[in-house]
Amino acid sequence: MQLNYKKELTPVVFGETSVKILTTRLTANMQGFEQHWHDRIELHLVKSGCLKLCCNDQEIDVKEGELSIVSPTVLHGGRSGSEGYECYVIMFEIADLSNTTVSAKQYIEPIINGDIRFQYKTDMPQIIKLAEKIVEMQLDGGKYHPLETVGCLYRLLGLLCQYCIDDKFSVPQKSQRFDSVINYINANFATDISVADVSRRFGYDEAYFCRKFKKATGMTVTKYIRTQRLERARHLLQKSEESVRHIAISCGFIDAAYFTNCFRNMYGIPPTKYRANYTKKNKEPYPR
Repeated sequence: MQLNYKKELTPVVFGETSVKILTTRLTANMQGFEQHWHDRIELHLVKSGCLKLCCNDQEIDVKEGELSIVSPTVLHGGRSGSEGYECYVIMFEIADLSNTTVSAKQYIEPIINGDIRFQYKTDMPQIIKLAEKIVEMQLDGGKYHPLETVGCLYRLLGLLCQYCIDDKFSVPQKSQRFDSVINYINANFATDISVADVSRRFGYDEAYFCRKFKKATGMTVTKYIRTQRLERARHLLQKSEESVRHIAISCGFIDAAYFTNCFRNMYGIPPTKYRANYTKKNKEPYPR
């Protein structure tokens, strides 16, 4: 089941190889990119510092020499830690690599469908060196034939499937009824909503509902509601001049102090500093 939440709609323009490389640099304690999801694979090859990558309900430190792996439809966002970071972002459309071979049907189609997901990061030398090679091939102009890059992508996918499949991941259950639960929470997260209220409204036993929600979304119900509230609050800090206390209450938080703690845990800085940083940057979009 895909989340009806922050799908990235801006298309990425690829060249002959279905790969795009970006270089991202952030100084200390900055929000890098807000939580979103998309249908492509995204890798972050950290050159220096530490990328704090939030995937579903887990925050992963991706350090120098490590590679993050964001599978299709995984909700993710990122920020820098106390030392900042610099990394290459490697994006490619997994669907462009699908074909009629047995291996593609066995591995690539399940990745596209979400039946296979990868661990969130790796430091395996073979994979790191291959990711570095793909970056070099893309940034070095016409030195390499486009088919060489495509071949490296298949090799990279082979290594990821051989060593980095998340065995603990269970395929989300598709349910029209449960989609209605997500839609209801998305529309009502700013109200005094609770796990008990939602489970009762849709006729679930509360304990069963919590297990089913985590299996379907990768998050606990409480985490999902809090994330929705924080993302709405972050938007209001950018676009409005309302006080932090007013924004906190309007987004469903019980008081400003609790909101500040949650915001700092999510984004690494308190809301007042986040607003000041955003204003200082003249409301420029986050680097991607």
